[in-house]
Amino acid sequence: MTELDSTRLTLLLRLKSRTDQLSWREFHEKYSELLNRYARRRGATPEDAEDVVQEVETALFKALEGFSYDGARGRFRAYLRSAVVHCMGRRAAKNAKQPEALDPTTLDYLSALTEAEHDDQWEHEWRLHRLRWAMRAVAGEFEPVTLDAFRLHAIMGLTVKETADRLQLSTASVYQAKSRVLKRVKDQLDTLDPDEEV
Repeated sequence: MTELDSTRLTLLLRLKSRTDQLSWREFHEKYSELLNRYARRRGATPEDAEDVVQEVETALFKALEGFSYDGARGRFRAYLRSAVVHCMGRRAAKNAKQPEALDPTTLDYLSALTEAEHDDQWEHEWRLHRLRWAMRAVAGEFEPVTLDAFRLHAIMGLTVKETADRLQLSTASVYQAKSRVLKRVKDQLDTLDPDEEV
């Protein structure tokens, strides 16, 4: 088992303690934004998306009661995606159009893996989630203008000249900002994955 797998497992085992509020807060901070954005992308209203997050967390709370780690069961990431899909299906009373219901009393997410891999919306949200996570981790290492240059050019797609003009920087400064932040983000993604998976 890798160190990252061990970190993910440690969090899941800590969540088994129903009184460990710090671990549940850590889980919520790590994953609620991802779950909310994905529910919104699938058509949920802001209010419904918040309810979906709560229902997914409640289902996980129940599932962890008998949890024991088995790496062959698949990725936790796939479980989270399926939990949102099935929760929304139940909420919309459209179970006939949804995949077979996910059993909230187990963490058997292997069956959800193929389905998750073919969901472009989930993959897009997952990549953005990882990027936001890495950006938060390295943000304190850079001046705000450096981060703004990176976001405008590398993430939002503005040209180097547009970015330089907007921030009143030289084009060389924009290139340098992109290079410096990108290197740190890549380093961070190698060591800090919100799903603790490489």
